[in-house]
Amino acid sequence: MDTPSITFAEATPQDSKHVQSAAKIWAQAAAQRDHKPLPFDGSQALAGVERRLALPGARLVVASEDGVPAGFTLCSPQDGYLEIYYVAVAPDFWGQGVARELLAEVDHFAQKAGSHDLRLWAIADNSRAIKLYQANGYRPTGEEHRDEASGRVEILLSKTLR
Repeated sequence: MDTPSITFAEATPQDSKHVQSAAKIWAQAAAQRDHKPLPFDGSQALAGVERRLALPGARLVVASEDGVPAGFTLCSPQDGYLEIYYVAVAPDFWGQGVARELLAEVDHFAQKAGSHDLRLWAIADNSRAIKLYQANGYRPTGEEHRDEASGRVEILLSKTLR
């Protein structure tokens, strides 16, 4: 399988085009994951993306293939680590290596920023995502919680960059 030619764009909270693209990707990916109808837009996910993007030092990166938004990550520095809040790929791009490229881009950014510890929460029954994270060096910490918004159990995964 060939990896698509992916370009990355770092977006600001004022960049409504990229913020809306990220929300749409998240809404579509979550619907596909949960076997629900794909939404027309990302309006139901927009508030969550904007809330995380408003955090100090938050960084939104949108990956595109031939100008079409394919995925995104949203992370921000915390006390001693970089937390990844979103890793999402539009369903039309699943299985093409976009998530792997996005995670590699976050690793590169974290190293440049001096953040060697990365963390993310994943839905415990999302085996597809957990396999991806583990294949990219993330390991379960044993910590879990129930997400207030969704009611789903999430597990914490972490990675240390060398």
